Parts: sequence; structure tokens; C-alpha cells
Amino acid sequence: MVDLFLFNLADAAMTFKSVFLAGLLLMLGACAAPLERPSFHAAQTGLDATALLNELSRVASLSPEQRRRELDRLDSERRLDDARRFQLAALLEREDSVEALERGLKSVSAIAEIESRARPLLELMKKSFKTRIELKQQTAQVQELQDKLDQIKALEKSLQQRNGLPKAP
Repeated sequence: MVDLFLFNLADAAMTFKSVFLAGLLLMLGACAAPLERPSFHAAQTGLDATALLNELSRVASLSPEQRRRELDRLDSERRLDDARRFQLAALLEREDSVEALERGLKSVSAIAEIESRARPLLELMKKSFKTRIELKQQTAQVQELQDKLDQIKALEKSLQQRNGLPKAP
């Protein structure tokens, strides 16, 4: 009976040690710094839909300053592979100028090797760039026409005041 008691006591001590060690390791693991996510370029050999979507969400979470730094870094590179081209396009998509959108469209159009499942995403991105460029151009044209209309109205008002004619309601 004493042997059985000692055996159970030894078993309980071993179980306690295992549980204590596991808890200690979990706490130490929680204190460890998270691993760096591999860069988009390093992880890619071919562009697939998941990688493209991950890159789009990563770029969307960046601050404007972080996007500017990444854009500057990519601009300084001489040759860009397909992954870097997509990264550049994703960054340029967040810009507001027509020049940036045109550069982004050019970058997306230059991507050669892409997985078939990712092709619709790339085509959608091209369409988005084209539509936004057209919208910017049309907005500029509308503003130009509005300015001309305002000038014509001002000229008409000035002529009416000069001639002393009553205003038309």
C-alpha cells in the first residue's frame, strides 16, 4: 500500500512538472517577439491570387508615410520583377494623381507570369486604373467647362450693367 502511495505521488509529481513546464513554455512563447513576415518579393516565385490579395491588404494597412517610403524604395530599383511590379501598382493605386494612376496601369500591364486564378484580379485592377484615369480626366474637363461658363456669366453680367438693361429673371 505504501508502494502504491509512493508510486501515485511520484506520478503526480511528474504530471505537475510536465504541466508546469508546458505553462512556462507558453508564457515564454507569449513574451517572444513575433516573427517577421517574409517580404512579398522573397516569398514569391510566381504570382498567385492569395499572394496578390495579401499584398493588397498589406498596402491598404500602411500609413501614407510608409507607402511613400516603399514607393521611393521601388522607384530606386533599376529592374522590377513581376512581384515588385504588382507591389508598385498596389502602392500607386492609393495615390490620387493621374500620373501615378497611369504609372500603376503601366506596371500592372507589364506583369507577364501570373497564375490563371490571379488573372481576373489583375484584369480588375487594370480596369480600376483605367476607370479612375478616365474619371480624373472627365472631372478636369468638367471643371474647365464650369470655369468657362462662369466667365461667360460674368461677361454677360458686365455687359448688362454697362448697357443699363434690366436683368432678366
